[in-house]
Amino acid sequence: MSRLLILNNVFALSVVESEYHEILYAPIYQSPQQKKVRLEEFKSLRQKFKRINWCEEFELKQDDKVLAWDSYIEKKAFKHHLLPIQNRLFHTLNFKFGEGFTSFRKKAEPHLPTYYNDALRPVSDLVLKEIEYYFNTKKLATNYFETRNGLVGRDFSTKLSRFLSSGLLDVRYLYNCVKDFENENGSNKSTYWIIFELLWREFFYWHYQKHTTRYFSENGVKGEKDFSNFKKYSFEELRSLTDHKLFNAALNELEETGFHSNRVRQIFASVWINDLKLNWRSGADFYETYLIDYDVYSNYGNWQYLAGIGVDPRGKRYFDVEKQLAIYDPKQTYLRKWL
Repeated sequence: MSRLLILNNVFALSVVESEYHEILYAPIYQSPQQKKVRLEEFKSLRQKFKRINWCEEFELKQDDKVLAWDSYIEKKAFKHHLLPIQNRLFHTLNFKFGEGFTSFRKKAEPHLPTYYNDALRPVSDLVLKEIEYYFNTKKLATNYFETRNGLVGRDFSTKLSRFLSSGLLDVRYLYNCVKDFENENGSNKSTYWIIFELLWREFFYWHYQKHTTRYFSENGVKGEKDFSNFKKYSFEELRSLTDHKLFNAALNELEETGFHSNRVRQIFASVWINDLKLNWRSGADFYETYLIDYDVYSNYGNWQYLAGIGVDPRGKRYFDVEKQLAIYDPKQTYLRKWL
């Protein structure tokens, strides 16, 4: 029996753990907030799997197996040690799609089942409590479409992204939760939109499988490969560049919590790329360093999307910050909280 190393993907641990005599949880983290979250998740896992141990450093052995993402860095580092287990709606694709999300969605939706019978129930009480709160206690899925662009608070979005990115939450199980909610409370645009967002996550994974290292190229998926060096920024350096209120508020939120809402992420990236004229790869690296729900595929795919070198046919995206604040933070609740 060999040893199992868990890096950034605990998905299916409950299925494979009995095959290994030793299990080491060696999560990839760069910031204090990321480490805090990984430790919290480890303690939750330890309640279910007594043989799992926290590991800061390890030396890869010949018979080791690794649970990690299916991306270039992991493939390069671990090669044949990687287990082919990913947290996806589709384990394989039975269709071809073009470069855009719309093409993918139209072809993917007919393949979605009424219910996934093979979905894995979360082993973490952290995840189960959040699902219970969102879908049953507060029934927040009813209004997700209307609230999803919120900036402050617990209830405007599912807040399940970090569990999806780490593999603690099977995306198929979350899909089933939406279907259960629809059966009990009725379906509407909001319940559909949660699945719509899951398809965006799915799209970036499969789009990455087509382009692989182009996701890390200066020219994205639309030009020649360029892996030249780019500048890495600290919070202090970024604050010294501008007195932009929204940008600095977002820096404060990220440094303290490791989280940005979807709307803040889009505005933040727009300011980064268009107003401050900073390299998009520097922005993607900054999020990789500090987001607690960092996902390599969605992160680099979305930054390319905003930079106009990804899958958006309209080119570079620009957000009028004052207009965005007038719509989504009219009472300056976000600014007051994080400035």
